[in-house]
Amino acid sequence: MQTFYFGSQASSLYGAYHEPQGVSRREGIVLCYPFGQEYMRAHRSFRRLAINLAARGFAVLRFDYRGCGDSAGDVTGVTAQHWIDDIHSAIQELKDIAAVTTVSLMGLRLGGLLAAAAAQNQHISRLVLWDSALSGDAYCNEIGSEIQTQNSRSRFVAANGDMYFNGFNLPQTLQTGLNALNLLQMPHLAQMQWSQIVSHEHPDFTRVREAFVANPRYTYKLAPAPHDWNYVDHVGGILWPAPIVAAIEEYFVQGQGA
Repeated sequence: MQTFYFGSQASSLYGAYHEPQGVSRREGIVLCYPFGQEYMRAHRSFRRLAINLAARGFAVLRFDYRGCGDSAGDVTGVTAQHWIDDIHSAIQELKDIAAVTTVSLMGLRLGGLLAAAAAQNQHISRLVLWDSALSGDAYCNEIGSEIQTQNSRSRFVAANGDMYFNGFNLPQTLQTGLNALNLLQMPHLAQMQWSQIVSHEHPDFTRVREAFVANPRYTYKLAPAPHDWNYVDHVGGILWPAPIVAAIEEYFVQGQGA
């Protein structure tokens, strides 16, 4: 694994590149993290997934959005479009460093929604959405509901609308941009090859499946695994949801784009 920074000086992004082992494929994969506490809890799964995919011959890049993790800056003034642009930068970086001809995206929760938006007007081989948020509005409402359920020093809404949740700030400016994103309003998904892989049944997942099932290049898979993302006390198996990680790996290895 190689770690480095890429992108512009104003928004330097931290990346972790996993070089393909054995016979290299022509396809690279960018992994798009979720946000906040979910990022921390998904880190082990993302790292293991990257290692497994690299062992299967894929060039894999994990990275932090601007203002997150080890990337430059903080979330003050960051917009949803900034994070979509960061995914575009990661796509180009992987093409440059690995000399791959095509790149696929995999995103979890909010990272799935951002990856789907980033796939528009980009030459993306495949897209995998793991427990993706249906929309930015649904995601923000979920966080807001959690705050209302247990308002505390680490969970509250500031006077300016910023939401503080488990030690992370979701600024009002970022919420506004996210609210414009909705999987059901992304017509490019009806044309591209992608998979919706979920750890549990949910009405929002069903709505997405029903909207895109007519696309012959779309697949849906339920791989039961822990998914209580918003409960910090109940970590347990969510740190290593093996069934869903295996399902994602299997899709990339056996899918048409491999």
